[in-house]
Amino acid sequence: MRQVLIAVAVAVAVGVLLYGRLDARLFTADPTPRAVSLPLGGLAVLFGLGAWAATVKGQPTRAPFMAGLALGVGGYALLRVLLF
Repeated sequence: MRQVLIAVAVAVAVGVLLYGRLDARLFTADPTPRAVSLPLGGLAVLFGLGAWAATVKGQPTRAPFMAGLALGVGGYALLRVLLF
């Protein structure tokens, strides 16, 4: 249960940070192109592979963090394509 909470907390934090930087227009008035979602999706795949590798190697402290990164980046990329 603790590992799930860590993954969810990391995913929410990553999503909030990405929204603040890319789509909230706090730092720049220009909108971020939708094509930015493609590299974010690739990054999510890499983080997902990292979570899988950490699980296989028996690193229980690293796996939820990597899974949270994958969920946060991948979820934000998907929402960005669908909503923004």
